[in-house]
Amino acid sequence: MAETTNYQCPNCNGRLHYNGSIGKLQCEFCGSAFTNEEVEVLYAQKQAAADAKAAGDREAKVAEEKGVKAGKVSTAAASTAEATRVEAKHAKTGDPIQDYLNAAKWDDSDIDNMRAYNCPSCGAQLMVDQVTAVTSCPYCGNNTVVPGQLSDVLKPDLVIPFKYDKNAAVAALKSYYQGKPLLPNSFTAENHIQEIQGVYVPFWLYSGTGTGDAVLNGRNVRTWSDKNNVYTETDHYRLYRTGIMEFDRVPVDGSSKMPDAHMDAIEPYDYSELVPFSMAYMPGYLAERYDYDVKQCDPRARNRAENTCAEEILKTGHGYMEVDVGSVDADVQWTNVAYALLPVWMLHTKWKGTDYLFAMNGQTGKLIGDLPIDQGKVTRRFIMMFLPLAIIIAVAIFFLFGF
Repeated sequence: MAETTNYQCPNCNGRLHYNGSIGKLQCEFCGSAFTNEEVEVLYAQKQAAADAKAAGDREAKVAEEKGVKAGKVSTAAASTAEATRVEAKHAKTGDPIQDYLNAAKWDDSDIDNMRAYNCPSCGAQLMVDQVTAVTSCPYCGNNTVVPGQLSDVLKPDLVIPFKYDKNAAVAALKSYYQGKPLLPNSFTAENHIQEIQGVYVPFWLYSGTGTGDAVLNGRNVRTWSDKNNVYTETDHYRLYRTGIMEFDRVPVDGSSKMPDAHMDAIEPYDYSELVPFSMAYMPGYLAERYDYDVKQCDPRARNRAENTCAEEILKTGHGYMEVDVGSVDADVQWTNVAYALLPVWMLHTKWKGTDYLFAMNGQTGKLIGDLPIDQGKVTRRFIMMFLPLAIIIAVAIFFLFGF
């Protein structure tokens, strides 16, 4: 296995993390900032040296096992085998999903710079770079996470980097809690708010062409009256429509841990800011491993696209007072699929056996959260409001009736 090299500050060897507010990797110790490209160049140079050393060690070991000198080992066969592997990896089958699966595997050097943590409570698998620690699961709050191996997972194609850093997320959460006095204290405690974590949520993005044929029912209604009667005339029309629609990156959440209602609530993302995936965006953040793969999410993407076709066809019924769908037949053919990581700030809280999850779009700042009500605070608030009124009423009754 190749040796690994982590993202460290070129100036002081401190830990680098991606700072979304400035769009650069920043050192936690000396404050130096570097662009993604600068770090990748440095990483590529170090990784190439590490890989070359590892390759030489492997060749020497093989040569020793065969009883020959390392200098006599031919690299022609290895080069031919590698070329064959690369060619097979990018071979086209005609099925865009299968083509994607063939070409999206992690390289050994990529895997060496990642590690995985598994939550024994909810089953979430979290991927991080080699220097980012995981102390609790962002989905269920479990404090026990077990190191594991990164396996059977595809390499992301695209990523939207975090724009809002932790300070901005904490400030947004505090603002969200303001004006809600009935919240339990455990929600608003400063030490709890600081536990918020940045997570890259897995998404599958499907592109393709949709075709639709539909029959619409149109109606125009005219009403008039005379001195004695009111008349209504309804004209019925049968409308036939057909059309083609191009879809670019239909998103489907590949995580069963992230509630769909939360994910829908913090959308949309600006997909124009998608960039090629790089490990440089990972330091300081978690990335969840998808548990719904590209084939499992295909029906959901297809259903979403076909519903959009039907909605757009219905909009073509102009010139009629009422239009509804008689029948619609839509079909979608995918031409491309991509795996993307989208940024979310998350905080999990458990209150009286019920899970509550706060989520914030790490790109736009849009947020949503489940909030419980502390019944003890409700009771105390009611007493504080009602008791003075009860005293006033009692005094008034005493003076009026002499009790």
